[in-house]
Amino acid sequence: MTTRLLPALLTILAGCASSSPWVPLATIGSEAEVTLVWVGRGECERLEDGKWVRRPELDYDFSVEQRRQGAHWESVKSMRRRHPDYGGEAGDRVQTYFFHLDFAANADDGGPLVAEVTSSLGNGTGTSDREFREAQLEFEAKGVSAMAPFDRYRITQHYDYEAGRLTELVELDDGDTPWVRNHETAALFATHRFAAPPSRL
Repeated sequence: MTTRLLPALLTILAGCASSSPWVPLATIGSEAEVTLVWVGRGECERLEDGKWVRRPELDYDFSVEQRRQGAHWESVKSMRRRHPDYGGEAGDRVQTYFFHLDFAANADDGGPLVAEVTSSLGNGTGTSDREFREAQLEFEAKGVSAMAPFDRYRITQHYDYEAGRLTELVELDDGDTPWVRNHETAALFATHRFAAPPSRL
């Protein structure tokens, strides 16, 4: 696999094309029940000759602003690749992605929640428990060449609210064979006040 196939590839969650992103119309504003900000890092591995190989030049820092209103979520994710050896294989060093999740379809049946996912990376579905602790998302890789070694993104999330920690596994595959995976870890930042400036000279 040549690196020229990488631009459009690592999302969220792990990278993607550097073309103008899809921007959703606002459906959740100041009325959001909960606004969470996650700040973390993603570490990249690529399957090469049957073995997972670390690709630190494709690692990234990220932040996610997540607004929740009942069964509806909106997230904006910013990714920054700052490794000095990053050569632009996955697009611009700074990229922004948008996600809208709608868990309303079966919100009243008492079982696990099913979500419709609309995003700048592609559309698909997801599932979650009712406390939003464990979630899985799978959606198409929109705009990726038919020659690329993947056609979908799979994201497995674990929200540990009590520890203020989010862990995610972001996978790029073709349904059978994985190609790239990113291990993400993020810390939770929530609204609070300072009794005085948090730092001073």
